[in-house]
Amino acid sequence: MRDATGREVSRTEGTVASYRARYRRLFDAAGVERDDCARAVDWFAAQDNRWAPATISQYRAALRQAIEDSGSTLAELESLARRLTEGPRARQSGSPRTSARKRRSIPRREFRRLIRWLIARPHPDDRLAARLLSHNVLLFLRPVEWQTTAVEDGFLIIRNAKATNGRAIGSERRRDLSDYGDDGAKDLRDLLVILSTRAAAAGGYGRLWARLASRIARACEQVEIKRVALYTTRHVGMANAKSWMSPEEVAASAGHKTTATATSHYAKRRTGWGSEAKRVARPSAEDVEKVIRSPKASREENLRQLAKRRAEREADEEATIPSLKM
Repeated sequence: MRDATGREVSRTEGTVASYRARYRRLFDAAGVERDDCARAVDWFAAQDNRWAPATISQYRAALRQAIEDSGSTLAELESLARRLTEGPRARQSGSPRTSARKRRSIPRREFRRLIRWLIARPHPDDRLAARLLSHNVLLFLRPVEWQTTAVEDGFLIIRNAKATNGRAIGSERRRDLSDYGDDGAKDLRDLLVILSTRAAAAGGYGRLWARLASRIARACEQVEIKRVALYTTRHVGMANAKSWMSPEEVAASAGHKTTATATSHYAKRRTGWGSEAKRVARPSAEDVEKVIRSPKASREENLRQLAKRRAEREADEEATIPSLKM
């Protein structure tokens, strides 16, 4: 599809909804009315040295959505779009505020201590956080994927959050709940209903996630462990899965197009729980077939590729050296 300025874009309904929620927060931060795109863009462009480049990119995309929603003329749209690109300058100092800073592992004993503390609290958000963390360490969904996930015919149906522009194995993936147990599957179904209900009462999933993150952070302080985020359990779950799933199964379970993603960007197998990791929720065979295997999916494969390249190089050298035999 093309936006109002003629730029080719690829957006899902979920992405558009996310942009709209984000630009409303930006308008509030700027202190301007929701229909005053010009002042919001001026405020945004003046925020030099405030945000990292990735954050600026996300905010700019959200404001483009606001401009398109405003109903302005084509000339006004183009003018506002140009002003968006004029600023702000990215923050130059300090460590990046990205998911790279989030904790990627947690020993099982610490995790169990955290869950016990949350379950024992009277606040309903604490118990909800405990259930969400406990399931996600097995399923390792992205937080946003919990918003559209459903249980159907013994499978967990997950709408892939990064499916645009060929970045995933498809629009959705399936996890087999045969080994999840009747109680586990029932609790999972109940959790999905509760999340939807609580999100509606809170004014959206964004606010619910913020509330749960705050409760989890408070719990970590109380049990005296390094702060854990919901995304931490995605890393831990994938590290655990690497101990008993093939690279293709890990990729399919996570919604990745290739095996290289889990290898390069997620927690290593050694940080997982080893034999204590629960072996449940394999991906569907159809999803596994869609995964592209990277030649660097494992140490053994790396060694084979290295030996192959060395042999090819030696063969090339022999072919180019003139024979000394008379």
